[in-house]
Amino acid sequence: MIETSKVKLSSRAAGGAAFLKRESYMLEARSCIVVAVAATALASGCRSAPGYTDRDVDITEADMRARIGFLAADQLEGRGTPSTGLELAASYIRSEFARMGLQAPPGGYVQRYRLAMTEMGADWSLALSRGNRRALLALGTDYWGLPWAAGTVEGDLRFVDAVGRPGMRETGEPTIWVARLSAAVLPREWLAEAADAGAAGLLLVLTAETEALMSHWLEVGETLYELGDVEPSLPAALVTESALAAALERLGLEATTTAGAPAGSGVRARLAADLRAETLAAPNVMGIVRGSDPELAEEFVLLSAHMDGLGVGPPVDGDSIYNGADDNASGTSALLEVAEAVAALERRPKRSIFFLAVSGEERGLLGSSWFVEHPPIRLDRVIANINIDMVGRNWEDTIAVIGKPYSTLGAIVDSVAAAHPELSMTPVGDRWPQENFFFRSDHFNFAREGIPAVFFFNGVHEDYHMPSDEADKIKNGKAARVSRLIFEVAVALANAEQPPGWDDAARARIVEDGR
Repeated sequence: MIETSKVKLSSRAAGGAAFLKRESYMLEARSCIVVAVAATALASGCRSAPGYTDRDVDITEADMRARIGFLAADQLEGRGTPSTGLELAASYIRSEFARMGLQAPPGGYVQRYRLAMTEMGADWSLALSRGNRRALLALGTDYWGLPWAAGTVEGDLRFVDAVGRPGMRETGEPTIWVARLSAAVLPREWLAEAADAGAAGLLLVLTAETEALMSHWLEVGETLYELGDVEPSLPAALVTESALAAALERLGLEATTTAGAPAGSGVRARLAADLRAETLAAPNVMGIVRGSDPELAEEFVLLSAHMDGLGVGPPVDGDSIYNGADDNASGTSALLEVAEAVAALERRPKRSIFFLAVSGEERGLLGSSWFVEHPPIRLDRVIANINIDMVGRNWEDTIAVIGKPYSTLGAIVDSVAAAHPELSMTPVGDRWPQENFFFRSDHFNFAREGIPAVFFFNGVHEDYHMPSDEADKIKNGKAARVSRLIFEVAVALANAEQPPGWDDAARARIVEDGR
């Protein structure tokens, strides 16, 4: 645990002690530690928001330092989804939105969503047999368990080569399907097909192509989080093509039988799937600054940032808390600062501005996926999404705006930056196209819904996804200037005569092809 003095909070993080004390579900031992830290650091109390003018926006280096220092403190334990630390962060953000005077959307400030956790145990086994011959495969090298199912099954192998083929119904003795996994058919689709056909189990064969696609799961596949409830299915596993071929050879069959075993070959399999499944919950936090125009107030500029991090993980140099100061306490703090600045404007923008702090980004964009599937406002009235994800490191005077060419949002950001040279902040395009960053943060879920989107991003660094992503490494002055630029862009969009528009080719690739 860090020293109390490291959590250096100013009045900008106002209300921290109060929100921790009044949220009943936070009254746990770890929560009490945070209450004590926050109460000490927030002794200066809560100051009221000043009267803002268009040229006097109170987003400062000290403000960013205070917020990031709190969100990235060890006491929040990296804000993993789900976790007590994440709930503390969400409660803090909700309290701040209420203090600022943001309006709660229908249903309230907090939107909770369900996620299924499947955790892989160590007692998996997979064996093939034919007559008196037997071939045992090794977990973690020859095969990997697939989530979504548990139990032990035994049956004859049946090699199938496509989903949706006629005559796939199983009516006799139990069968375990064997199918080549391709990029075109997801494991879930094969599971559904096999279960509907009455198969007892499923082995999906990894080719060289699909093994590369599944590399992340093969490396860290012990636990998986998905939206929704746990839906048990038939036991299933991924098996490498080479391991399956070698096993069949040990049974006296040609390796080519992986493309279809001859009738009566008598190959049987026994698969024991060791899995624990549980349905959990996590929060998104929302608030609205209502627009001033009677008609345009029904349209929204949506600003988003993910408040979650990687939580507690494997220790590096004795530190197991992945604080996520840049990723993404910096973006969350920027969201809060922009929300406070907009809420305090004497002349409200014409359109409404929706502020959204999501969780589950590090689990696969789960919170934003749930939001677009269960929106508290009409998504067809959202004219743009500005996503903020890592804005506190690297260049002093430059910020990447990923997705600039995909819509007129890019030109709008450029023009706003040019109109505010005092910010000394130059927006540039994607410097790392090979990394496909546009598809890796929460704005992508909004873009897929047809909403023009960009995300502000300073690029990765040596502390990315490491316990060393600490608050003392943040360039708070830069983070404040990026936040001020985002504020100006949001207000400009909210006052614009016309909503931003897509580039036709980008829309076809991102929106139409994604449906």
